[in-house]
Amino acid sequence: MKYERQNHSKFLLVYHVILVCKFKKSALNNLEGELREVLFDAADVASNSDFEILEMEYDLDHVYLLVKSYPKISILFIIN
Repeated sequence: MKYERQNHSKFLLVYHVILVCKFKKSALNNLEGELREVLFDAADVASNSDFEILEMEYDLDHVYLLVKSYPKISILFIIN
C-alpha cells in the first residue's frame, strides 16, 4: 500500500475491524448470501465517503473488515 498525501501530511490509516455476534452463537452460518450483499452495499456507501473497504471476510460468529481512511474521518463514523 502506498501512503496518501495531502498539503502538509503523509499518512496511511488502515483499521482492522472485527464485528462480533452478541451471544457467540453461529448466527452467520446460514446467512452467507445476505451477508455478502449487505457488505457490498457498505462498500458502495464507502465509495461515496472518504474511506475504502479493502477486505471483507466472515466466520461463524465474526465479521472482519479491513478499512482504509483519511485522518479526518472518525472510526465511529465508518462503523455507523
